[in-house]
Amino acid sequence: MKTPDDYATTWSDLIEESSELENKKAELEEQLDVVKKQITHLDEVLRHLAPLAGIPFHRDLSDMGITDAIRCVMEDSTERMSPQEVRSVLESKHFDFAGYSAPMSSIYKILGRLADDPDCPVRKKRDGNTVFYVWERPSTEYAQSAEISDDDIPF
Repeated sequence: MKTPDDYATTWSDLIEESSELENKKAELEEQLDVVKKQITHLDEVLRHLAPLAGIPFHRDLSDMGITDAIRCVMEDSTERMSPQEVRSVLESKHFDFAGYSAPMSSIYKILGRLADDPDCPVRKKRDGNTVFYVWERPSTEYAQSAEISDDDIPF
């Protein structure tokens, strides 16, 4: 038959094990933060390097806020997009809409806000009654004539 001392010893051992696991969890979370920062930095470098190398770059949007994710979708697109197409691309790139009760309302509002911002290259276009959005790029002539120096490369 077990005595209260036996239960106290078991309790003490379990508390110690729990404490060790909490410490290990904290160490792993610190390592995860470092790795996430490294991935973010590399993604930024890859995003800037991809056009120079002529390589398409597709980002995973699962860790982004909705405005940044929409901005990335628009920037990566070479075609005009409807809000519904933006949502489809967001879903295909693993954006999580779980926290949004009306995701299309958010998408419409953000696209409108981006198009109204003169510093943002997203522009609203109409085709009859249908509204599309496009990321305006410099003309091909300008892009081909622009010289790229080492100062233009962020790494």
